[in-house]
Amino acid sequence: MPQSTTRNYYKILGVTQKTNKADIKKKYRVLAKQYHPDTNLGSKAAEDKFKIISEAYEILSDTKKRKAYDRERAYRKKSSRRPKSRPDWNTARDGFGREPGGDKQGFEEPFAQEPEPVDPDMPASGFDLQFIVDVPLPVVALGGTIPYTYEKYVRCEECDGTGTCGDSECPECRGKQLVVRPVTLDVKIPPGVADQYTLAILKEGGAGRNGGPPGTLYLKIHTQPHLKFKRVKNDIIQEVIISSRLAEEGGHLEVKTLNATTTIQVEKATLVGEELRIPGEGAAMSWGKKRGDLIIKFNIEDD
Repeated sequence: MPQSTTRNYYKILGVTQKTNKADIKKKYRVLAKQYHPDTNLGSKAAEDKFKIISEAYEILSDTKKRKAYDRERAYRKKSSRRPKSRPDWNTARDGFGREPGGDKQGFEEPFAQEPEPVDPDMPASGFDLQFIVDVPLPVVALGGTIPYTYEKYVRCEECDGTGTCGDSECPECRGKQLVVRPVTLDVKIPPGVADQYTLAILKEGGAGRNGGPPGTLYLKIHTQPHLKFKRVKNDIIQEVIISSRLAEEGGHLEVKTLNATTTIQVEKATLVGEELRIPGEGAAMSWGKKRGDLIIKFNIEDD
């Protein structure tokens, strides 16, 4: 551990000593998003709370650090007693975690009254980021790669992420080690992904501090409307206007598919609203192993 601390990291994250790493990570993400400085209008109080949350997660998510922390807490309980005038943060109403007799979680007094300050040199994880990305329907249906540009915290190049230039504070990042910059990422869209599905891209969130790991980038897929195609589950529907002569006599017609063109046979005496199903030309399913159908709906133009 970087330094001895009297903070109860389990209370801070609202977990117990029996909570596994996966659930600790879930708790951390919820709290980190809630106290993200960018979502709190740059609030200094929110930033301080976020630092402590990151500190707690850094210890409890690392097996070796967590064991050392647990040993230190056990030793402290055996070797000393709390002064009567000092609050007991394990039972105090205004602590982290659950209040006695309720499920409410708080973030009040421990930040202000904890005796140990946050170690400014402790590695801190980067921010998780979440955005909505517009993806063309053919890419959603068949998969592909699209460029996506967003802003995030990156290491300051002026001071090489140290926060200082010589003996002075870095003028670029003002000692924060990080600066906000636009970045472009090639995002891989899985074939047949559902609309509103959220992709989790590890290590593409904000950069960490003091060597801490970067956060995760979450991208919620929004399928862009298409002029010709409409997706219904794994099928693609396309409305095609044909002449009254072709509808009456039948014949060949070239139509576009998601990624090519094909020639179909229009049956004689085709009526408005009739459908022609082309197997295997729809959206991918089972993550690309199979495809749905392309359904052609006929409309007939007036002479």
